[in-house]
Amino acid sequence: MGMWLIPAIIAIVIISAISFVYTLKIAKMTSERKSENDTPISETVEEYATMLNPIVWVYAIFFAFF
Repeated sequence: MGMWLIPAIIAIVIISAISFVYTLKIAKMTSERKSENDTPISETVEEYATMLNPIVWVYAIFFAFF
């Protein structure tokens, strides 16, 4: 086992948990919508689109352990 195994497992668990929660949240919103049109994008997502991107989080976690 290398020294990066534990940090990699921690990063995988964190990213998987965040992805799972957001997937459930989006699935709930989709099942509750009342029309065929998409809901408008929230202001937070419009302003911070890059920071909410999971790929950015993967790089940030990688460089935190680097």
